[in-house]
Amino acid sequence: MYSRPRTTQEPEFCPNPTCRFYDRITAGESQWHTDHGRFYTKARGWIQRFRCRSCGKCCSTQTFSVHYWTHSTNDLTWLLQSLYTSSGLRQSARFAGVSYRVIQNRVRRLARNCLAVMDAVLSDTQLSEDLAMDGFQSFTRSQQHPNNFTSVVGHDSQFFYSVVHTLFRRGGRMTQRQRAYRQLIDSIWRPDPRALLHDCSSMLADLTPFIGSACRRRGRMRLLTDCHQSYPQAIASVPALQAEVDSGRLVHETTSSRLPRTKKNPLFAVNYLDRQIRKNMGEHVRETVKQGREVNCQMERMAIFMVMHNFLTPHRVGDEVSVAATTQHATVAGVGSPIVTALLRRLVSRRHVWGHCRARHEWIRRIWHHEYENPPQVGVRGGQVVWRFAALGFRELPAHFLA
Repeated sequence: MYSRPRTTQEPEFCPNPTCRFYDRITAGESQWHTDHGRFYTKARGWIQRFRCRSCGKCCSTQTFSVHYWTHSTNDLTWLLQSLYTSSGLRQSARFAGVSYRVIQNRVRRLARNCLAVMDAVLSDTQLSEDLAMDGFQSFTRSQQHPNNFTSVVGHDSQFFYSVVHTLFRRGGRMTQRQRAYRQLIDSIWRPDPRALLHDCSSMLADLTPFIGSACRRRGRMRLLTDCHQSYPQAIASVPALQAEVDSGRLVHETTSSRLPRTKKNPLFAVNYLDRQIRKNMGEHVRETVKQGREVNCQMERMAIFMVMHNFLTPHRVGDEVSVAATTQHATVAGVGSPIVTALLRRLVSRRHVWGHCRARHEWIRRIWHHEYENPPQVGVRGGQVVWRFAALGFRELPAHFLA
């Protein structure tokens, strides 16, 4: 369990990943550090420094703050609410009186804390309901780059368990000019036509221990999808999951996506989630002017939406004013271990690191380390094709984000 520091000014663990006191539990059970002076900053005044008794690594109170490596302290609780109520990043920046880059930086920090919460959920929770899986259609940068967010949701609780992102080639009806522009993009870059299959396989492989444990404990559970041909192939590509299907403990049921999206629809859980995303995330609103421009940033915002939807949104909206008086999706799903509760309590104050994640699922790592591929920006200047990728690569991320 995550132990609280003896005071708010004491460090929680040694920041050296090779030190035995890097483990929170081990560090919490011993006096592993000594005072090592202090230094003055214009932003926060005097900062206390510490030194590890074991490895000699130095750190400070700022090392464990969500505002590590920043020069200002912003209200991140407000920022969470702003993101969840369909505000754009520049709109939020103007309201807060800071630059766009400051807001983007804080969103990145909040996203990693939210991913740490989801990692703890998938490590500590026993699945007690059927699952529904489906895709949500949107686009990145322009409608020339449609995308798909494939989500796994609890059938009864509508708890958002997992998500992956897939880029598509534009299809459907187009004007002659749009078709010519698509041909120009195709001459430079085309997404993998089997990308959806690979992404679904990766996500299901991450969830296989989670699903397998539920199958053995409950005797039988269902995975509900629509009739997309990639889903059976994705299940078959994961041997352990296919073994559960062959044994009859896991039943894959399909439902036509053309059926009315009512509460009686077996895919109501994902249909409901789609509506919430359209309503609460500005970049996915119909005919939006706030579209996402970078895939990894889109997924960071989706990670924040996951936690807000799971833990702060009522399972069914009523007349209650207080959040404490309502039942959240997490409560219905049976999610609420002490570790998850501790992480939520520290969501806007402490910095969580990748080394402390236990499940380390592929879908979480891809978001945390910015490993999603971005479509190129393609244009024509002076008769020559000009293109570049508007992405912040894995090697370009600051070290404190990768820790």
